[in-house]
Amino acid sequence: MNVPSPYHVGFVQFPAALLIVFAAMFLAVARRPRENRNLIPYGILLKVSYCSVVFAYWFLRRLSFIWKPFAIIDVVFGVLFWLAYRELSSVA
Repeated sequence: MNVPSPYHVGFVQFPAALLIVFAAMFLAVARRPRENRNLIPYGILLKVSYCSVVFAYWFLRRLSFIWKPFAIIDVVFGVLFWLAYRELSSVA
């Protein structure tokens, strides 16, 4: 896949831990969307952050294929999160 190995395992472990934190947040929103509506923008920002980095490197042709499908999926989820946030604001 032409993905260089990190020179320290912490460069993999810390982002993995952050993803677990965000997964817990997404689970809280999924269980009680109205009560946790305030967390949705953080999920949107996570999607925007990842997609910004991936699409920038994709545009520069400095990106392995493995990251591209996840960026496309995150665009879809980001839009869905925004629609859910908007819908929940009209309900509240």
